[in-house]
Amino acid sequence: MRLVSLSASAFRNIDQITLELGSGFNLIHGDNGAGKTALLEAIFLIARSRSFRTTKIRNIVKSDAKETFVRAGVATESGQVHALAVGKSLKGTSELRVDGDSVKRSSDLARYLPVQVLLPGVIDLVLDGPNARREFLDWGLFHVEQGFLEASKRYRRVLSQRAAWMKINQQSSFADDPWVDQLVDGGVQIGKWRNAFLLEMNDYFQNMLRLLDPSLSCSLAYIDGGYPSSELEAKEKLSSSFARDLKFGVSHYGPHRADLEFRFNGSTARDIASRGQAKVIASAVTLAHAALLANAYDKKPVILIDDFGAELDEERRQSFLTALMSLDCQVVATSTEAPAGLLENTAQGQISVFHVKQGKLTLD
Repeated sequence: MRLVSLSASAFRNIDQITLELGSGFNLIHGDNGAGKTALLEAIFLIARSRSFRTTKIRNIVKSDAKETFVRAGVATESGQVHALAVGKSLKGTSELRVDGDSVKRSSDLARYLPVQVLLPGVIDLVLDGPNARREFLDWGLFHVEQGFLEASKRYRRVLSQRAAWMKINQQSSFADDPWVDQLVDGGVQIGKWRNAFLLEMNDYFQNMLRLLDPSLSCSLAYIDGGYPSSELEAKEKLSSSFARDLKFGVSHYGPHRADLEFRFNGSTARDIASRGQAKVIASAVTLAHAALLANAYDKKPVILIDDFGAELDEERRQSFLTALMSLDCQVVATSTEAPAGLLENTAQGQISVFHVKQGKLTLD
C-alpha cells in the first residue's frame, strides 16, 4: 500500500495543508511545535479512525474550529487508488468514507492502509504491560487472516456475556456454564493464529536486530494466557479455574491474558534490558512486523516515524536507515534536524523532503 496524497483541515495546529508523498522515504522537518507530528497523527487517523496521542476529539480539532477533516489517496499494490476520508466533530460525531461511500467501522478504513508506528515511546512495547503487545500482534493478523476480526469480536463478546452470567449465577457449577464451548473454540483459534504469526515474524526480527545492533541477542515467544492449543486441555483449564472465575466475575485464562515475550539474556527484556536496548528491540520488532506483511503477504505498510534519528549516534542512525530501506515500504518521518546531515549517505532520489513551519508546508 502507498499513501499518494494527504489533506488535513482544522487538525490540531494545522489550518489547511495538502501534500503529495513520494513512494520511498518522506522526511518532514521543522522546529518543535511546527505541526510535524500532527501530520503523522492525521495519517494515523485515516488508517485507524483515531489518534495515537489522545482519545479526546477536542484535542485533535483546531482550537478555533468545531470539526476536522482528513482526506487521503491510497494506492494498492495493483496501482488502484482509493479515496479515504475521516471527519470528526466536537459533538462527538464521526464520518468515515471510502471512495465517497459512508462506512461504519474503522476496520473498513484500516484494510486499505496498514500502518506501523515508531514514536519516541516505542520502548513501551517492550517495557510496559501486555495490552500494547497483544494489539501489536492483532493488527498484523487483521491484515493477513480474513476471519480474525470477526473471531476476535466474537470472543470478546462471549467474555463479556460470561462475566455477566457469572455475576447473577453465583451458586452455579462448571457444568452449568453456557459459554464454555464458545470461549474455548474462539480462544484456541486466536491463540493458534497469534502463535503462527509470531513464528513467521521471528526470522524477520532476527534480521532486523542484526541490522540495528548485531551485539544484541533476543527472540520472540508467545505466552498463551494459560490456554493450551488443545481444546480439551483448554476446557480442563477453565474447569480448574471456574471457582475463582465465578468469585471475581472474570475469566482468568485465555488469549485476552496472553503476551508477546522478548527473551533476552536468559530472562525477559522487560525485566533486565536497558532503555537503549529496549528501544532497539522495539524498533526491530516493529520493522519485522512490517517486513513480514510486505514480503510474505504483499501488504506493504506505511511506516510512520516521529523524531527520526533522535538519541541515535551516526552509526546507529545509518543502520536504522539501512534497515528501513531494506523493507521497500513507504516511510513518512519527522525530524527537527536539517535533512543534509540526517540523510547525507542516502541516495537523494529515494527521498522527498518537506519543510513545515507554523502549520504550513513547503517542498524542499
